[in-house]
Amino acid sequence: MGRLAACVLAVLCACGDDAQSTPDGGVTTEGCAYEPLTATANAGGTVSSAPLMAGAAERILDIPVGTALGGYTGRAGFLSSAGKVDTRKVETSGTFNPSIGVQAAPRVKALALTTGPETVVIVKLDAIFAYEGMLFDLEQRLGPTFAGKVMISTSHSHSAWSQFTGHAPLKLGSGQLRDIVYKRFLDACEQTAKEALAARVPAKLGWFATNNFDPQNLIERDRRGDNDMLPGGKGKDPNMHLLRIDTAAGVPLAVVPIFGGHPTLNDQDNAFATADSVGALERVLAEQFDTKVVVMQLQAAGGDVSASGHGGLDCNVKPGKPNDPCYSWTSEEGHGRAAVPELMAAWNTAGNSMLESVEMEMLTRSIETGPFHDNFTIRDGALSYAPFDLTRLPDRIVMEGGALKSPIDEYNAPVGAGLCEKGEPMFPAAAIPGTEGVLPYGSCLQLDKAAEVLGPIFKFDFGITETKPVCETTRTTISALRIGEYLIGTMPGELTVLLAARVRELSPVPSKTIVVGYAQGHVGYLLRPEDWVLGGYEPSVSFGGPLEAEMIAERLATLLPLAMTPMREDGTTDGTTRVATATIVDNLPKDEPAMMRGTVPATVPSLVYSRVGTPAQAQPAATIPRIAGIATFTWIGDDPLTKTPKVTLQRETTTAGVFQDVTRKSGRTVEDMEVVLAYTPSPLQRSGPQTHFWVAEWQAVPWVGLVGGDALNERGNVPLGNYRFHVEGSGWTLDSSPFTVVAGGAVLNQPMRTAGSVKVVLSWHAPKGWRLMDMSARSNQPVPVRNQQVTVDLLTAADLVVGSSQPTSDAVGSVTINDNAAATKVRVTDRFGNSVTAPLP
Repeated sequence: MGRLAACVLAVLCACGDDAQSTPDGGVTTEGCAYEPLTATANAGGTVSSAPLMAGAAERILDIPVGTALGGYTGRAGFLSSAGKVDTRKVETSGTFNPSIGVQAAPRVKALALTTGPETVVIVKLDAIFAYEGMLFDLEQRLGPTFAGKVMISTSHSHSAWSQFTGHAPLKLGSGQLRDIVYKRFLDACEQTAKEALAARVPAKLGWFATNNFDPQNLIERDRRGDNDMLPGGKGKDPNMHLLRIDTAAGVPLAVVPIFGGHPTLNDQDNAFATADSVGALERVLAEQFDTKVVVMQLQAAGGDVSASGHGGLDCNVKPGKPNDPCYSWTSEEGHGRAAVPELMAAWNTAGNSMLESVEMEMLTRSIETGPFHDNFTIRDGALSYAPFDLTRLPDRIVMEGGALKSPIDEYNAPVGAGLCEKGEPMFPAAAIPGTEGVLPYGSCLQLDKAAEVLGPIFKFDFGITETKPVCETTRTTISALRIGEYLIGTMPGELTVLLAARVRELSPVPSKTIVVGYAQGHVGYLLRPEDWVLGGYEPSVSFGGPLEAEMIAERLATLLPLAMTPMREDGTTDGTTRVATATIVDNLPKDEPAMMRGTVPATVPSLVYSRVGTPAQAQPAATIPRIAGIATFTWIGDDPLTKTPKVTLQRETTTAGVFQDVTRKSGRTVEDMEVVLAYTPSPLQRSGPQTHFWVAEWQAVPWVGLVGGDALNERGNVPLGNYRFHVEGSGWTLDSSPFTVVAGGAVLNQPMRTAGSVKVVLSWHAPKGWRLMDMSARSNQPVPVRNQQVTVDLLTAADLVVGSSQPTSDAVGSVTINDNAAATKVRVTDRFGNSVTAPLP
């Protein structure tokens, strides 16, 4: 069903003026609303080295819970129950199943760089893709000096907030545009960019580059086997770059790793917003520093490369009830931990040659894509489409003499096509005539005909006809950014390894060129023609056929040299207009102020959802054992459309009754990732005002960035003491009752007593936990306490110690000690004071 979403990616309605027409089936862009790009700021001057100023900022995206998560069409309610936990209906999400909470909150981050007259802002969003309307709206909000100087790069998390795009086909993988969501995204981008600009200080930068990144596939791996026979097709992109920004005084300010990896560690069944692998990597890497260094990974060739997860849960072991959820959040943290050693080594190397003055220039251009066949001609005319004409049948010859035959007449789609994956179509009535059995053209669906079927199902008004393309498919955006000797080019979609290599080949500085994908816009997957015709999933999510991606790459290749000249050019020259930003009126019902907000219910209704089931009581249990213990707090709060509550973990200080926020090594507060937030409206389906229940839960294991306790072999060392949850709503605050974290979480297997010795295996066990316990073992099964000193006591029935030793456990958590015949039980204590006692056989 994800492929169905891809197909529909290009089924939009058109609007406006700036009309054109060609013989391509009578198709015209008349009715599309286009706007001119503002000329590039600072054009006309010269580029010279100047002192660097830099600032960085970050913030959590405050998006209403209930908003659909982007990336999986399987979350559409009529297709499956993916992510559903009850019968709730949330108007915000429309035909998609609503999100139900937040795990690792999606964020927006910004890096502002200034050299001389040039200032650029790089924004990184935890989102499924970039929307060009947001890019240009952000430029306008920042002011005329930022025309062509803003880059929006996205993480591509398949569990981040969506419903922010006006690109109607993309809504089939992300839900209907909501004005409140779009404005919250745009507001957050603006605020974060302005904070980064305001934070600029004298700075210096250094680069690291390698073409042998992660050779053991611990961080990323190849995910497309269909192209293994092509030169360079078998394997992932070995290139990785890292930009290090420090203050001039040497204080770390920002770290920008650039490499590709699909953030799909969570599948469509996850209904909690999370930044997935990218967010976890950033979080873990940020906690290697003792200040708030902004870490922002930019995606490169991630289209056919997947993030490698580590850890995970045993989803066949579901204690308590058969339908306990099994989310993959542990593997996110495992991914981040696996990446830290190589990235920190890169960061250190980048510090060997830091520059306080650099040349910098950025240019942005809008280019034409569809719908006309001659827009797609590439390789100096060697590859092209035949004019689109549905009365003509193709010759059915894809390859000739070992090369693609040109002109290509199989891709005969006047307004575009999708689902080009295999030989037979999903809907024969929408197939391109004469392509049956021709890979991958046989499964292509003409977008206008597919829209007739999919529009009513998804309840979207696409407005496409056989002569009217999706307006957003007629334009896209590219940018070039020079920083010193390095040159960054952006590609608007899911950049694949072979196409990234082609962009570098076309660059004026191939060895110093960095290609960033998922940036400035989105047209789907970006493959070279020889890769596209092999079929498989990736080409099914593209809408301009086999030539579109390389055509965009060639247009980028004309922009890249301009950034390397000593002149400051206008990037809009030789470009075109852009599609106007879409608008919508929400008319969503909202309870403001919500009933009983900021209060704790006397009892928790059975309909209230949390990951571990409806809490037995609103307040946390009085004592919470380490590792396996989970504290939960239930309260009545705001309507999500008003505010998503901010929940922080607090710990009692040495002054009785005084609590303060728990902080990480970097100084950041513990407010998500470790604290999971779930939401339930009552009643589940609105018939009038609703009561809005929220549940926070925290597992008693060390938080990422706990000083002196962050290693996985220290999972039993969360600080003991009194804690509470602190909640901030819209104009109100609330604290839970305190709870005391006590020792616990240790378990023993059945002790073995043989030949004068006792053998035991000590483990930590969190059967309902969601935090990573081990890089290889399943975190909800017993995890051996490996290679650690433990205390073993042999006890009599009266608890008298008749033997004691402090051996070191082996690689499976096993220890063996001398027996005492008087002993009837054994007690094992880990180095953090967590004890467990078991009878001896």
